[in-house]
Amino acid sequence: MQKLSISLLLVFFACHARVSSAATQSVCLLQDAPQQCGEFCLTVLSPMLDHIARHQDEWTSSILQANETEARLGRIEALQTAMHYRQKVLQEGLAKDIGSRLDRLESQQAALLRILTKFNRKIVPPKFELIGSRYFYIEDETRRNWTSAGSCCLQMGAQLAIIRSAEELASLKAKLNKERHYWLGITDLAREGDFRSSASGKRPNFFKWRAGQPNNFSGNQHCVDLLDGLMYDNKCEGLSYFVCQSDDDSLD
Repeated sequence: MQKLSISLLLVFFACHARVSSAATQSVCLLQDAPQQCGEFCLTVLSPMLDHIARHQDEWTSSILQANETEARLGRIEALQTAMHYRQKVLQEGLAKDIGSRLDRLESQQAALLRILTKFNRKIVPPKFELIGSRYFYIEDETRRNWTSAGSCCLQMGAQLAIIRSAEELASLKAKLNKERHYWLGITDLAREGDFRSSASGKRPNFFKWRAGQPNNFSGNQHCVDLLDGLMYDNKCEGLSYFVCQSDDDSLD
Protein backbone atom coordinates (compact mmCIF):
# COMPACT_ATOMS: atom_id res chain seq x y z
CA MET A 1 0.00 0.00 0.00
CA GLN A 2 2.90 2.37 0.66
CA LYS A 3 4.30 1.75 -2.84
CA LEU A 4 0.87 2.48 -4.39
CA SER A 5 0.67 5.82 -2.58
CA ILE A 6 4.12 6.82 -3.80
CA SER A 7 3.22 5.91 -7.37
CA LEU A 8 0.04 8.01 -7.33
CA LEU A 9 2.00 10.97 -6.00
CA LEU A 10 4.45 10.60 -8.88
CA VAL A 11 1.54 10.62 -11.32
CA PHE A 12 0.16 13.77 -9.77
CA PHE A 13 3.46 15.61 -9.96
CA ALA A 14 4.04 14.49 -13.55
CA CYS A 15 0.64 15.84 -14.66
CA HIS A 16 1.13 19.01 -12.71
CA ALA A 17 4.54 19.59 -14.30
CA ARG A 18 3.04 19.04 -17.78
CA VAL A 19 0.26 21.60 -17.25
CA SER A 20 2.70 24.09 -15.73
CA SER A 21 4.99 23.77 -18.77
CA ALA A 22 2.08 24.42 -21.13
CA ALA A 23 0.95 27.44 -19.09
CA THR A 24 4.30 29.15 -19.62
CA GLN A 25 3.66 29.28 -23.33
CA SER A 26 2.05 32.48 -24.55
CA VAL A 27 -0.22 30.62 -26.94
CA CYS A 28 -1.91 27.26 -26.37
CA LEU A 29 -1.36 25.07 -29.43
CA LEU A 30 -4.13 22.64 -28.47
CA GLN A 31 -7.76 23.14 -29.37
CA ASP A 32 -9.09 21.28 -26.26
CA ALA A 33 -6.23 21.58 -23.77
CA PRO A 34 -7.87 20.02 -20.68
CA GLN A 35 -9.15 16.96 -22.50
CA GLN A 36 -6.06 16.46 -24.63
CA CYS A 37 -3.68 16.92 -21.66
CA GLY A 38 -5.69 14.45 -19.58
CA GLU A 39 -5.51 11.81 -22.28
CA PHE A 40 -1.80 12.42 -22.65
CA CYS A 41 -1.18 11.96 -18.90
CA LEU A 42 -3.20 8.74 -18.88
CA THR A 43 -1.27 7.48 -21.88
CA VAL A 44 2.08 8.26 -20.28
CA LEU A 45 1.14 6.81 -16.88
CA SER A 46 -0.68 3.74 -18.17
CA PRO A 47 2.40 1.40 -17.96
CA MET A 48 3.04 2.48 -14.40
CA LEU A 49 -0.57 1.93 -13.37
CA ASP A 50 -0.59 -1.47 -15.03
CA HIS A 51 2.60 -2.38 -13.14
CA ILE A 52 1.00 -1.37 -9.87
CA ALA A 53 -2.14 -3.37 -10.63
CA ARG A 54 -0.16 -6.46 -11.59
CA HIS A 55 1.96 -6.43 -8.42
CA GLN A 56 -0.60 -5.20 -5.89
CA ASP A 57 -1.74 -8.75 -5.00
CA GLU A 58 1.87 -9.86 -4.70
CA TRP A 59 2.69 -6.96 -2.37
CA THR A 60 -0.43 -7.63 -0.33
CA SER A 61 0.49 -11.33 -0.11
CA SER A 62 4.01 -10.44 1.01
CA ILE A 63 2.66 -8.21 3.77
CA LEU A 64 0.32 -10.99 4.92
CA GLN A 65 3.17 -13.51 4.88
CA ALA A 66 5.35 -11.14 6.90
CA ASN A 67 2.59 -10.69 9.45
CA GLU A 68 2.05 -14.45 9.65
CA THR A 69 5.78 -15.06 10.05
CA GLU A 70 5.94 -12.50 12.85
CA ALA A 71 2.99 -14.17 14.58
CA ARG A 72 4.62 -17.60 14.28
CA LEU A 73 7.87 -16.26 15.72
CA GLY A 74 5.90 -14.85 18.64
CA ARG A 75 4.26 -18.21 19.25
CA ILE A 76 7.64 -19.99 19.05
CA GLU A 77 9.17 -17.56 21.55
CA ALA A 78 6.22 -18.07 23.91
CA LEU A 79 6.58 -21.85 23.57
CA GLN A 80 10.32 -21.68 24.29
CA THR A 81 9.68 -19.55 27.38
CA ALA A 82 7.10 -22.05 28.60
CA MET A 83 9.48 -24.96 27.93
CA HIS A 84 12.31 -23.27 29.85
CA TYR A 85 10.00 -22.61 32.80
CA ARG A 86 8.72 -26.18 32.74
CA GLN A 87 12.27 -27.53 32.62
CA LYS A 88 13.25 -25.38 35.62
CA VAL A 89 10.23 -26.57 37.59
CA LEU A 90 11.01 -30.21 36.74
CA GLN A 91 14.66 -29.85 37.77
CA GLU A 92 13.75 -28.23 41.08
CA GLY A 93 11.05 -30.84 41.69
CA LEU A 94 13.45 -33.67 40.82
CA ALA A 95 16.08 -32.35 43.22
CA LYS A 96 13.52 -32.12 46.05
CA ASP A 97 12.18 -35.59 45.22
CA ILE A 98 15.66 -37.15 45.27
CA GLY A 99 16.43 -35.45 48.60
CA SER A 100 13.16 -36.67 50.08
CA ARG A 101 13.79 -40.22 48.88
CA LEU A 102 17.30 -40.22 50.34
CA ASP A 103 15.93 -39.03 53.68
CA ARG A 104 13.36 -41.85 53.65
CA LEU A 105 16.04 -44.42 52.79
CA GLU A 106 18.28 -43.24 55.62
CA SER A 107 15.35 -43.40 58.03
CA GLN A 108 14.48 -46.91 56.86
CA GLN A 109 18.09 -48.05 57.20
CA ALA A 110 18.26 -46.65 60.75
CA ALA A 111 15.02 -48.46 61.64
CA LEU A 112 16.34 -51.69 60.12
CA LEU A 113 19.58 -51.37 62.09
CA ARG A 114 17.61 -50.98 65.31
CA ILE A 115 15.55 -54.07 64.48
CA LEU A 116 18.68 -56.10 63.68
CA THR A 117 20.31 -54.94 66.91
CA LYS A 118 17.32 -56.10 68.92
CA PHE A 119 17.27 -59.36 66.96
CA ASN A 120 20.96 -59.98 67.65
CA ARG A 121 20.32 -59.49 71.35
CA LYS A 122 17.70 -62.20 71.25
CA ILE A 123 20.00 -64.81 69.68
CA VAL A 124 20.90 -67.19 72.49
CA PRO A 125 24.12 -69.20 72.16
CA PRO A 126 24.09 -72.90 73.17
CA LYS A 127 24.43 -73.79 76.87
CA PHE A 128 22.98 -70.44 77.99
CA GLU A 129 19.97 -70.46 80.31
CA LEU A 130 17.41 -67.84 81.24
CA ILE A 131 18.19 -66.50 84.71
CA GLY A 132 15.94 -63.65 85.70
CA SER A 133 15.28 -61.68 82.51
CA ARG A 134 18.56 -62.49 80.67
CA TYR A 135 20.56 -65.45 79.45
CA PHE A 136 23.74 -66.53 81.23
CA TYR A 137 26.31 -69.32 80.94
CA ILE A 138 27.87 -70.58 84.16
CA GLU A 139 31.25 -72.25 83.83
CA ASP A 140 31.52 -74.71 86.72
CA GLU A 141 34.08 -77.17 85.32
CA THR A 142 37.23 -75.29 84.32
CA ARG A 143 38.90 -72.45 86.18
CA ARG A 144 40.66 -69.73 84.20
CA ASN A 145 42.37 -66.42 84.85
CA TRP A 146 40.28 -63.28 84.21
CA THR A 147 41.65 -62.62 80.71
CA SER A 148 41.24 -66.24 79.58
CA ALA A 149 37.71 -66.35 80.98
CA GLY A 150 36.79 -63.26 78.97
CA SER A 151 38.22 -64.83 75.79
CA CYS A 152 36.20 -67.99 76.41
CA CYS A 153 32.98 -65.93 76.62
CA LEU A 154 33.88 -64.11 73.40
CA GLN A 155 34.35 -67.42 71.58
CA MET A 156 30.76 -68.25 72.47
CA GLY A 157 29.55 -64.89 71.12
CA ALA A 158 29.12 -63.52 74.65
CA GLN A 159 31.04 -61.57 77.31
CA LEU A 160 31.84 -61.78 81.02
CA ALA A 161 28.70 -60.92 82.96
CA ILE A 162 27.74 -57.51 84.36
CA ILE A 163 25.05 -57.77 87.08
CA ARG A 164 22.45 -55.02 86.67
CA SER A 165 20.34 -55.18 89.81
CA ALA A 166 19.83 -56.77 93.21
CA GLU A 167 17.01 -58.88 91.75
CA GLU A 168 19.28 -60.22 89.02
CA LEU A 169 22.02 -60.92 91.57
CA ALA A 170 19.57 -62.91 93.71
CA SER A 171 18.46 -64.98 90.70
CA LEU A 172 22.05 -65.63 89.66
CA LYS A 173 23.21 -66.42 93.23
CA ALA A 174 20.63 -69.22 93.42
CA LYS A 175 22.39 -70.92 90.48
CA LEU A 176 25.99 -70.55 91.70
CA ASN A 177 28.04 -72.65 94.06
CA LYS A 178 28.35 -70.42 97.13
CA GLU A 179 31.87 -71.72 97.88
CA ARG A 180 33.31 -70.82 94.48
CA HIS A 181 34.61 -67.57 93.01
CA TYR A 182 33.20 -66.54 89.59
CA TRP A 183 34.78 -63.88 87.40
CA LEU A 184 32.62 -60.91 86.30
CA GLY A 185 33.31 -58.46 83.46
CA ILE A 186 34.43 -55.58 85.75
CA THR A 187 37.95 -54.18 86.20
CA ASP A 188 39.91 -51.09 87.27
CA LEU A 189 43.00 -51.95 85.23
CA ALA A 190 42.77 -48.63 83.36
CA ARG A 191 42.57 -46.53 86.53
CA GLU A 192 42.83 -47.64 90.14
CA GLY A 193 39.50 -47.51 91.94
CA ASP A 194 37.52 -46.69 88.78
CA PHE A 195 35.72 -49.96 88.08
CA ARG A 196 34.23 -50.27 84.61
CA SER A 197 32.78 -52.84 82.19
CA SER A 198 35.53 -54.65 80.28
CA ALA A 199 33.26 -54.75 77.19
CA SER A 200 31.87 -51.20 77.01
CA GLY A 201 34.15 -49.15 79.27
CA LYS A 202 31.05 -47.86 81.08
CA ARG A 203 30.59 -47.73 84.83
CA PRO A 204 28.15 -50.49 85.91
CA ASN A 205 24.96 -49.30 87.54
CA PHE A 206 25.06 -51.93 90.26
CA PHE A 207 27.70 -53.12 92.75
CA LYS A 208 27.39 -55.44 95.78
CA TRP A 209 30.77 -55.32 97.50
CA ARG A 210 31.65 -57.44 100.51
CA ALA A 211 32.48 -55.29 103.51
CA GLY A 212 36.00 -53.88 103.16
CA GLN A 213 36.01 -54.38 99.41
CA PRO A 214 37.50 -53.34 97.09
CA ASN A 215 40.81 -53.10 98.96
CA ASN A 216 43.39 -53.69 96.21
CA PHE A 217 45.36 -55.97 98.55
CA SER A 218 49.09 -56.03 97.72
CA GLY A 219 48.39 -53.37 95.07
CA ASN A 220 47.57 -55.82 92.31
CA GLN A 221 43.89 -56.69 92.65
CA HIS A 222 42.16 -55.18 89.63
CA CYS A 223 39.55 -57.74 88.50
CA VAL A 224 36.18 -58.41 90.12
CA ASP A 225 34.79 -61.81 91.05
CA LEU A 226 31.67 -63.02 92.86
CA LEU A 227 31.55 -65.25 95.95
CA ASP A 228 28.26 -66.19 97.63
CA GLY A 229 26.51 -63.15 96.15
CA LEU A 230 29.18 -60.59 97.12
CA MET A 231 31.81 -58.83 94.96
CA TYR A 232 35.58 -58.82 95.55
CA ASP A 233 38.53 -57.27 93.77
CA ASN A 234 41.08 -59.98 93.09
CA LYS A 235 44.28 -60.73 91.19
CA CYS A 236 43.51 -60.98 87.47
CA GLU A 237 46.07 -63.79 87.19
CA GLY A 238 44.20 -65.95 89.70
CA LEU A 239 42.10 -68.91 88.59
CA SER A 240 38.33 -68.86 89.06
CA TYR A 241 35.17 -70.08 87.44
CA PHE A 242 33.20 -67.47 85.52
CA VAL A 243 29.79 -66.30 84.27
CA CYS A 244 29.05 -65.13 80.71
CA GLN A 245 26.07 -63.10 79.49
CA SER A 246 24.59 -63.49 76.00
CA ASP A 247 23.71 -59.84 75.33
CA ASP A 248 26.22 -57.12 74.50
CA ASP A 249 26.74 -54.71 77.38
CA SER A 250 28.06 -52.06 74.96
CA LEU A 251 24.55 -51.72 73.42
CA ASP A 252 22.87 -50.71 76.69
